[in-house]
Amino acid sequence: MPYVTLTIYSPEDLSEILKAELAFAGFESFLELENGAFETSIDVNFFDQQSLENILNRYPRSLIRLETRLEEKQNWNQLWEAYYPDVIVDHRCRVRAEFHLPALNSLGKPFEYELIITPKMSFGTGHHETTLQMLQLILDLDCKGKKVADFGCGTGILAILALKKGASCADGWDIEAWSVENAAENAHLNGVKLNAYLGTVAQCQQPRGYYDLIFANIHLSVLLEEVPLYAQLLAQDGRLLLSGFYLSEVEAIAQVCQENGLVVERQREKNNWAALQCVKRLGNYPQKTII
Repeated sequence: MPYVTLTIYSPEDLSEILKAELAFAGFESFLELENGAFETSIDVNFFDQQSLENILNRYPRSLIRLETRLEEKQNWNQLWEAYYPDVIVDHRCRVRAEFHLPALNSLGKPFEYELIITPKMSFGTGHHETTLQMLQLILDLDCKGKKVADFGCGTGILAILALKKGASCADGWDIEAWSVENAAENAHLNGVKLNAYLGTVAQCQQPRGYYDLIFANIHLSVLLEEVPLYAQLLAQDGRLLLSGFYLSEVEAIAQVCQENGLVVERQREKNNWAALQCVKRLGNYPQKTII
């Protein structure tokens, strides 16, 4: 089936933002080139020129050069293996592919957690700031015996880390069938059990207050709509971790959380991307910590 392939030339910091925007818009298989350039593709049936222009026009067009071509789908697996590096998270966690060789952390010791992730067409490898910050927050959470939900699970990376940290069970939800399949496959690679479902939080049939931990690394517009449903599913004193939005959008997310009985207790920032950790709790609330 034909694919529309984009080659985008832009400064390296801007290219990371563009990749995230395009991934949320349905583009797949990002291939790093030199000096911030990258290639990505989308099924021709799902390509929307106006949506692409809307994304690019949010940023200085003088910094972006775009090449578009129509071609048959490439063997992205071979290209991906050639350019796909592992990810180190705070010296404690390593995210790698099956073909990566064993490695030690900067202290010369084994990593506390090692995740094997094959992304295929799914989002979530730890390379992007949003996923990285979510992993950092999860590393600091007490996951032992907790019931976990990951909405917009992509590769399943967030739920897999929680399971490796002792979570009793985890459900992953995504609107893309390939992500549901990919998340289950990655869980199997890591020796954990992830219940992967096709759908959104609105289709989750768990009772109110069921989950101790909920993760959602999704686009801003989706989060603003779905936070009330997350709050209903979250147990008292449970934690909600959110990312997928810019630092300038934190206030809007925090406001929706507050309206639904959730208080921001931690905030992370990296390259203009943000992540929040919220708590559902009665009584006095701690002041948020910015990292």
